[in-house]
Amino acid sequence: MLVSGDEMGQRSPLVTLAATAVGLVALLVVDSTQTGTTAATDGTVTATSAPTTSAPTTAPGTSTPTDVPATTAPPTVAATNTPASSSSPQPPRTTAPTHRTVVYVGKTEHRQATVALAVKGNRAVAYVCDGSRLEAWLVGVIADAHVALRSRTGERLVATIGSRTATGSFTLRGRTIRFEIGVAGPPAGLYRSATSGRTIGWIVLPDGNQVGIDNDGTPAPAPRLDPARRIASVDGVQVTAQSIAGDETF
Repeated sequence: MLVSGDEMGQRSPLVTLAATAVGLVALLVVDSTQTGTTAATDGTVTATSAPTTSAPTTAPGTSTPTDVPATTAPPTVAATNTPASSSSPQPPRTTAPTHRTVVYVGKTEHRQATVALAVKGNRAVAYVCDGSRLEAWLVGVIADAHVALRSRTGERLVATIGSRTATGSFTLRGRTIRFEIGVAGPPAGLYRSATSGRTIGWIVLPDGNQVGIDNDGTPAPAPRLDPARRIASVDGVQVTAQSIAGDETF
């Protein structure tokens, strides 16, 4: 299309104005772009140079209690050496503690006979006689301070022994006789002499008196004993006596 010179003259200011407007818009766009770039750069620098903040050690929404009192551990109970109790009963003790060597001598009630009881360890020997015809040698054991003795012919003696006395009873030829006798020191005590055909027993009392039986098959009063030398004379023959301690067997 051809434009006349007049028309071009009329449009020339409009074209110039339009070109100017386009140039302004272009400048604004360039300026806006530079501004945004600078802002972005500044934002990056700001983010890089910002001070580092310590992150909380607890998770978000969790607070650490500060006023909660510390829990005290229960006191430790020291172990003891007390043995644990057993639910089953303990069996009774059947053996007595070891006793010292001691001899008890004395008279029975009503002075019917004389008794000597020799104790050594957990064994005992007793001799009972009336100094005329009745006699018995008994042996046995001690359990918890209780003495239970028996003779070869069936006589029995039971007693409870203490530090100074022995109390009990014995059965001799169908008779039960009770006694309480005391500790005696030498030369008082119990003595015995035995051979193949003769047995002699002596009880020496603390006052020096003696009671005994000489039995060679026919009981009779025993001859006088010398306790210091432990000898006696029987029909002109010297015999030697043994001091009975309590652990002998007959």
